[in-house]
Amino acid sequence: MPVNVYRNESLVQMETYEAEPARVDELVEQVRAKWSLLREHGYAGDYPIEVLRGNRNGGNIKVVEVFRWKSVQDRINAQTDPDYVALAGQISSLTTAEGTKETYTQAVRGFNHNFPSVGGVELLKGVCSCLLTIDGVVKDYQMSVKNGIVLMHRSPRMDLDGDGRNEMYLKILMHGGEIIQAALGPIRVEQNFNRPNDGIVKSNSAGGSDFPGTAIWRVSWKIHTPMGPVLTDPDQPLIFGPATVNHYPPVGTHFHSPTGPVALVHEETGARVGTLTPGELTAFDIVVTKDDEIYADVLNTPPADIFEVMEEWRNRMGDQEVQPVVAGATDGVM
Repeated sequence: MPVNVYRNESLVQMETYEAEPARVDELVEQVRAKWSLLREHGYAGDYPIEVLRGNRNGGNIKVVEVFRWKSVQDRINAQTDPDYVALAGQISSLTTAEGTKETYTQAVRGFNHNFPSVGGVELLKGVCSCLLTIDGVVKDYQMSVKNGIVLMHRSPRMDLDGDGRNEMYLKILMHGGEIIQAALGPIRVEQNFNRPNDGIVKSNSAGGSDFPGTAIWRVSWKIHTPMGPVLTDPDQPLIFGPATVNHYPPVGTHFHSPTGPVALVHEETGARVGTLTPGELTAFDIVVTKDDEIYADVLNTPPADIFEVMEEWRNRMGDQEVQPVVAGATDGVM
């Protein structure tokens, strides 16, 4: 599936002000106060504000503000909010000219065709889907986890197994999300920290660019439900992939799961309570990335069996694409 390298950014606004040097500190404080007000009133999105300031040969100082509205309607509603109008007036009184507002419709992602040369930590937004069966309650419920995030560490590009092809090992530090199911109530899905949760991307060729490569993930879940915590079978990891990845970051790549149904076990009693069939894992975008300051030896060292997992599932699938998991006619409440 082709990846759209254009991210919808129609809610991003950039506003430019100019002020005399003696008034610029107060201007910056008022601009920050404006964003705080927009957040408190529910108009501004989760994109953190950026306030840039610079000099213009000893003359007036330019201040640039970048933030994201929560929605188009919120942008409209803010214009009639008396608190916002008053604060915008205070900002205007500190400037030498009316501020210039600019909005943008798209942001073009930058992609690298090699694995990063430096390791680092990344926070990603994503979504994961599966079919959930709880015996006597729901059968093949299409569960799509919301509020999905993945906090992971990526290793620098290295030939970890000495075969001449580079790899990037991915250690999941935390991932999870929520959903509300009619028969079960609120559900929290997160990783089982007692089992491996990781992945790897391996270049398909030696020499030249690292991409395209083949990637695979293995995870185990702990699911918090009103009936108590439930674990996916600790001895059967959930596999997503293998999938072809064409660039870094791998946002937009769809990792379908070939795993099939996995037993769900009540953590406290050990009783089997149902099954979970993993469907698809997709990372939509990187929220924050931070390069390592020094080599992270422990995080960069993959367990030997991750290569065995990759090889096992590549052999199982051969040249076949992993097919998406779909629910049958028995979706929903039993």
